[in-house]
Formats: sequence, structure tokens, C-alpha cells
Amino acid sequence: MSTTTSGAKDSSATGPTNTPAPSRSEELVFHGSTEPTIGVELEFQILDRDSGDLSPAAVRILKGCAEMGIPGVSAELMQSMLEVKTDVCHSVDEVRDQLLARVRGVRNIVSSQGCELAMGGTHPFHRTTNSSVFPAERYEKIMDRLVWLTYQRITFGLHVHIGVPSGDMAIGATNLLVEYLPHLVALSSSSPFWQGTDVGLASSRTALYRLLPHAGLPQYFSNWKAFRGYCKVMKDCQAIASFKDIYWDIRPRPDFGTIELRICDMPLTLAETLRLVAFIRTLTTSILWLLAERPKVRRGDIRRHWIAVENKWLATRYGLQAAYIRGPSGRRTSLALDLAEVVERLMPLARETGDDRYLAGLRHIDKLETGAERQRRRYRESGNWKTVMDETVAQLKVELDGLTATKPAAPKPAATK
Repeated sequence: MSTTTSGAKDSSATGPTNTPAPSRSEELVFHGSTEPTIGVELEFQILDRDSGDLSPAAVRILKGCAEMGIPGVSAELMQSMLEVKTDVCHSVDEVRDQLLARVRGVRNIVSSQGCELAMGGTHPFHRTTNSSVFPAERYEKIMDRLVWLTYQRITFGLHVHIGVPSGDMAIGATNLLVEYLPHLVALSSSSPFWQGTDVGLASSRTALYRLLPHAGLPQYFSNWKAFRGYCKVMKDCQAIASFKDIYWDIRPRPDFGTIELRICDMPLTLAETLRLVAFIRTLTTSILWLLAERPKVRRGDIRRHWIAVENKWLATRYGLQAAYIRGPSGRRTSLALDLAEVVERLMPLARETGDDRYLAGLRHIDKLETGAERQRRRYRESGNWKTVMDETVAQLKVELDGLTATKPAAPKPAATK
């Protein structure tokens, strides 16, 4: 049985290309994971030090990272983007330690090139027409397919893989996790600005990403066989070349034995990132336990998918201030209140896995300022776009320079159910 991996780069991004037939590793055979391992992918902004705007410096920075032997660093669609990913991890502590080491190394290379490294779901004032696509065949094919839409993809996300034991469990977990997509949108929201304008949304990235084909909320499937059937039809129609061309908010990765949650904005800080990773991992683990005890629940409830469309929009627009539709009856509550209840339910499990110290940061939702709220406040105070970016750069430096690796703890008994 394989375990989860943080993910190799996909062979295509938004639709069919002239790629070779999928190899055996890409076939729809689910190589399940024996435990809910974690793989994390972070998309970073490369900034010009003087202007604070995005800088097309990825080619030379990646060369420097290769020369220094920094693992887990790769190109993204634009030359002003970098991705840093972890290996297979078994705890959030392990994710933290890998990210600290790798991002520190990348930051040093970036700094030597006269640039800065920053986090956030979008750059607040960058004009997309000033961006350059990364010089690679894969990205040239994307440009040819998406044309103008390519430049609406200058957004930055956090992707989290969680290991699951089988394809049916992957579909079952997806069916139940759909209900929590609004919580993840709101918690991670850090993209209120787009091309120098406050667009009025908590997450403009979420709205922009929906423009792409095969993106957005996952389709409803009752089991893994139904998902395989969908993929076969789409491949036969040449709508996709492989399952990797499906860019839903949650998607199965049979080659890695995971489900991949792609819904989150890139948070403004590493601390917020680790909180989100802990929340996702603990929530998914609790759902896997439920599915193991009650297999019939795997079919989910298609009505939850219907409702999720509106709930996701409300979170995209209002963040934690959104109303939340709790079920088919239409009863609404505060999204922040519902999130607080979910966190409290998850805390006992988080203590068993050792992730509770990260999840504890979400226990006082009423005092939590999201990234979108912080960026808006900072701009109102300064009236200067560069000041907003300077604060983000400075915060990352503080975290990288001040945090130390986690001390090994005595092993805990494996959590079983």
C-alpha cells in the first residue's frame, strides 16, 4: 500500500493536450494509504524588492535552488510564482519542520536575486498584463487553450493531500467534506484585492478560479466506480486527457492514494497555514473513522452538493461573517459559529494525533482576523499598496528567523477506531 505524497506536478492543467497516453501510475487504480498522512503544497509570490510588485524571476531562482539542492521547489504557471511542497508527512509537526527548512532556503536564494518572498491569495495591485508565462511546454499549451483566462490565474493557493485507504473511501470523504468547503474558504480568505481594486469579496481567488473548465465544486458520485465511469466518458470525449485535468475544490488522487483539497487561498503566514493543515487533517480523519463505522454514509447526500454552491458563494463574498445553510431544511446560522462548533468536536481527536496545539488557534473564532480583513485594515491605515506587501514580507521573515524545528516528542500510541 502506498502512502500519500505531496504531489508531482500535473502533466496538464486545464484540459486535453497532446500528452502521451497515461502511464500505469496514472490509471484509475487507487493506491490507498494505510494512514491519514499529509502532503502540502504552497504557492508563493516573488516580489520586486523596490516596487513590491510581482517579479518574473522564477527561472534564475529555480536555478539557484537546484544548485543548492533545495528539495520540493518547482515552477508554476507564471514566472512570478514558486511552489514549495513537502514530502509525505505523518504529523503537522513534520510538515512544519520541512516547510521551515525549505522555505528558508528558497527565501535566501530569492533575496540574493534582489527579490522578496510573500504569501497571500492574490497580489493586491499587480496588473496581469505585465505577467509572463513560465517558459515550459506545459504552460505554453495552457496559454494556447485558455488565452485571456490564463492571466486570470495569477492567484496563489494552498493544496493539502490527505491519505485515504481506498477509492470508495476517497469518494465518501469527498461527499462529506463538501459541506465544509465554505469553512475552508472563509478561514483561508486572503485575496480581497485584484489589480488595484477592492473587489468586495473575502476571496477573489475562489471566484476567479471558477472561470476555468473542470474547476469548482466536485461532481457528485455515489462510489469509486461512478467516478471511474465519469473519467472514462470525459476521456473518450477528449474533454480531459487524464484525471489530473480535473481541478475541483476536492479531487481524488489515486496515484498518490489521497484526496487533495485545493480550495484554500494561500494564507498570509505560515502559522495560519499550519492551522489550516491541522484542521483539514483532523476533519478528514474524523470523517474516515465515521465512514469505516457506517459504510452506507459514503454515498453522501446529493442535496449537500446543491446547497454547497450557495454556501461556497456566501463564504467567498463575506468570509467568516457569512450566513451558513446547515442543511436541506434551510436553517441558517453564522458560519463562524458553525466553525467554532466543528473545532470543538475535533479537539479530542487532535489531542490523540498531537495536532491539537495547531488546531487550538481556531478555538476563539470571534477574535480571529482573517487575512482578507487584515489586508483591508492595513490598506485603510496606510493608503499604500506597497505597505500592505511590506507587512506580509516582514511577517514571513519573522516566522522564518524566529521559529525552530520541533523537538522530537515521545511517540504516542497510534490512533485507532
